[in-house]
Amino acid sequence: MKHSTTLLVLGLTGSLFFAAGCTPANEPTRTDKPVQATATATAVPSPTPDVRAELVAALQRSQRAAHRYAVRGNLPEGQNVNGTGAFDPKKRRFQTTISVTGGKYPSAGSRIVIGNDSYSRPSDEKDWVHVDLKRVKRDDLFLRFDWVDPTGLKAFTASIVSVDRVDPHTYTGRFDPTGKDTTSFLPVGAPSIVSIGIRLSPFTITTDDQGWVTSIKVELSPSDGPKLTLTTTMKDHGKSLKINAPARAGEAADFYYGK
Repeated sequence: MKHSTTLLVLGLTGSLFFAAGCTPANEPTRTDKPVQATATATAVPSPTPDVRAELVAALQRSQRAAHRYAVRGNLPEGQNVNGTGAFDPKKRRFQTTISVTGGKYPSAGSRIVIGNDSYSRPSDEKDWVHVDLKRVKRDDLFLRFDWVDPTGLKAFTASIVSVDRVDPHTYTGRFDPTGKDTTSFLPVGAPSIVSIGIRLSPFTITTDDQGWVTSIKVELSPSDGPKLTLTTTMKDHGKSLKINAPARAGEAADFYYGK
């Protein structure tokens, strides 16, 4: 059975850059009937661990802590994405640099967000542009910024359908790449791909000895074109991050605010 066409859209740094691509487990029951003791004792089965809940808890814990991350993967039309970033949810500081190479629309840029102040800069320019996020409409695709889930990790966590534990530090499973209302949340760390018509897809997640999530790898299989593999690595959980506003930045023109 042929799957419906897949639409993938990539928006870089949330502002001035744009590139388009192809389209609980049950506990053992007890009996009230007396059981005669025998010479050979029968082991009582332990409740099956809820592996999905365990993984979700690790993802949520990692999202709530300050951390650094890196993103890499292949995109439609022969493009590749590479990026790095840092996110401190408590201090409301965020920083990212993303580049898309290959294909017809290569692009690159950086963004820094501190509270309600957003600063963006294409890689080929020296000047930063400041945007007042209090003036940006919530439905603005390029200027808005979501402090609840800026990296897409929360949406990815909610999309997880099934989980198996391979070893103490490795989980595999499947997630729904379409997401609620086709909200973009992939790649984690650069949430920009909107997928439509892609079936449940596989993922592999690793953690370290402290339980922090260190790697998220997902695979998408469009109806046309090669398989897409997107990997996000995370580190420095809970450590202090130095994210400062640019020394100088020009103000965005009024038309960016729709006025």
